[in-house]
Amino acid sequence: MAAPLTLHHHIKPPLSSENPLLTRNPTSASTIGMIASSIDDPNQPHPCIVSIEKCSNMSQLKQIHAQMLRTGLFFDPFTASKIVAFCSLQDSGSLQYARLVFSQIPNPTSYTCNSIIRGCTDKNLHQEALLFYQEMMVQGLIPDRYTFPSLFKSCRNSSEGKQIHCHSTKLGFASDTYAQNTLMNMYSNCGCLVSARKVFDKMEDKTVVSWATMIGVHAQWDQPNEAVRLFDRMMKSENVKPNEVTLVNVLTACARARDLAMVKRIHEYIDEHGFGRHVVLNTVLMDVYCKCGCVQLARDLFDKAQEKNLFSWNIMINGHVEDSNYEEALLLFREMQTKGIKGDKVTMASLLLACTHLGALELGKWLHAYIKKQRIDVDVALGTALVDMYAKCGSIETAIQVFHEMPEKDVMTWTALILGLAMCGQAENALQYFDEMHIKGVKPDAITFVGVLAACSHAGFVDEGISHFNSMSDTYGIQPTIEHYGGLVDILGRAGRIAEAEELIKSMPMAPDQFVLGGLLGACRIHGNLEAAERAAKQLLEIDPYHSGTYVLLSNIYKSSKKWEEAKRTRELMAERGMRKPPGCSQIEVHGVVHEFVKGDSSHRQSSEINEMLEDMISKLKNAGYVPDKSEVLFDMAEEEKETELSLHSEKLAIAFGLLSTSVGTPIRVVKNLRICSDCHSATKLISKLYNREIIVRDRNRFHHFKDGTCSCRGFW
Repeated sequence: MAAPLTLHHHIKPPLSSENPLLTRNPTSASTIGMIASSIDDPNQPHPCIVSIEKCSNMSQLKQIHAQMLRTGLFFDPFTASKIVAFCSLQDSGSLQYARLVFSQIPNPTSYTCNSIIRGCTDKNLHQEALLFYQEMMVQGLIPDRYTFPSLFKSCRNSSEGKQIHCHSTKLGFASDTYAQNTLMNMYSNCGCLVSARKVFDKMEDKTVVSWATMIGVHAQWDQPNEAVRLFDRMMKSENVKPNEVTLVNVLTACARARDLAMVKRIHEYIDEHGFGRHVVLNTVLMDVYCKCGCVQLARDLFDKAQEKNLFSWNIMINGHVEDSNYEEALLLFREMQTKGIKGDKVTMASLLLACTHLGALELGKWLHAYIKKQRIDVDVALGTALVDMYAKCGSIETAIQVFHEMPEKDVMTWTALILGLAMCGQAENALQYFDEMHIKGVKPDAITFVGVLAACSHAGFVDEGISHFNSMSDTYGIQPTIEHYGGLVDILGRAGRIAEAEELIKSMPMAPDQFVLGGLLGACRIHGNLEAAERAAKQLLEIDPYHSGTYVLLSNIYKSSKKWEEAKRTRELMAERGMRKPPGCSQIEVHGVVHEFVKGDSSHRQSSEINEMLEDMISKLKNAGYVPDKSEVLFDMAEEEKETELSLHSEKLAIAFGLLSTSVGTPIRVVKNLRICSDCHSATKLISKLYNREIIVRDRNRFHHFKDGTCSCRGFW
């Protein structure tokens, strides 16, 4: 016999006169009558067994048990095992009662033992399952082929798993296919991928379940290519036809490997072999297409599906969000509502992300109200999405309020608030929350430091920025990435310490990218350092000779330095290479509808009224002493044309529409795809004072809160 497990021995309940199993419980007349009825046909099940099968709760079970004790039927091992099985495996049962019953059975069968082990496993009482097995072995009870699958599921580490594996081998069950399949899963869950694969490779009889299990193991442990190869081998070499689970597992692997060709092959197989109506498979296919960047293929499947569950709606909504098609995601949610399907926390997190990108604060507020009305559980993930949405839509006070209302926060929650505060120009608050995060024992991650460095950059906190950068590796063991080096370069550059920024770039353990060099080039523009700008631009153009932003910045720097020929040559080179500056695009939400403007836009249905408001704005600005900053105009044109060009920038059109469409005192919120230009920045400061409006502009770098003629950025942008 195999040696018992090296686990703590669990003592059986004592047999005593106080044992509740020996207490005679009164039974109802109906139950007694049913049990007492005699059945002469020996082929018919005994009335007690029939009663157990119809039993629905422990009260009824105890009545049946009492009758069996009176008649002596309980001492038949088979009949007694039915009592144990009910108590162990039914939701309304009681494992404690099952153990007490087991202690009274003279010769328990392996079926009886397996019922208790499986009951412990199903109820996540993993240690109890292993201890009960140890007790079995000590008492000389012999397990069978059904014992080990439940035991393998209860192993929480490889040490326990290897002991049980050893026992199953010694007792002759190691070659049982069902046991081997669960053994592979056990090794995988314990992180022993090599052991799982060894079990699979040694199997003589590999069923479709075996292949599905091993494919799933490789997908789980981020070896998607091996999972796909295994599926190919199963189909071509072994000629095993996949089932639904196999297809789901290999599709999951394809999503991680971004193997679109294999996905399409599997899709064809699904259609050809009649799996097309399988809801789970269709849903997984949609998810895989979205993750492979083929959102339209996923949408085609979704639209054709006769049956849609909440999971499939969530996949499509999130797919459109990931594809930056935020309006379509919101439209899909509206369609979902018309069909009477309520969203859950996954739906809300995706929609809040859409609002975040659109800067649609009012819609975000409506979603928050929907969450409260539908009593959707605000877990850490959804709470973080709310904090992030409010912060990135410029409502930082509400973001702070939601943050403090959350009973549980993780590092992502703290990071979302710190990043939001940094973007909104509240650097001191951002750093205070970072300190509080440390006090609360929440360890920052690499993304947290991106927010901390951004806060220091936007506020001009050079020494603090250098200190936090050094603390990453010295205090927290986080190796700075290129994003962190870019943040420090930005801090030094904005402060005018261009030479130090250049030295830092030279000392970086990795090659600089566009973010790092672009930050340096932007700093050179602010401080008029032409020589450093040319060096940075040369490196940028080596990385990407077709990046229009480099040419635009360098041209503006030449113009600021009155290097007109160089500026002209840069613009000509840009034109020769067929490049144009990306068009500025600004969005503004009014009454829950997002309106989009591009430079010189005349497509809006209120275009004439917007132009009238624009003329009023420009007139008041000039009367207040505003002088257009014509250095931002790229092309050669007359001075008057340059002024007109500047007045038609997308953010000015959006602000004009906001003044036209919102009531006095209402903040105007604009989201722009590019960095706000210096002319629009100066003009918007004046507009906020002249019209007595708070104007919040979120460009691609940060927030600008304009109020009473000032901006929260304090010139750092």
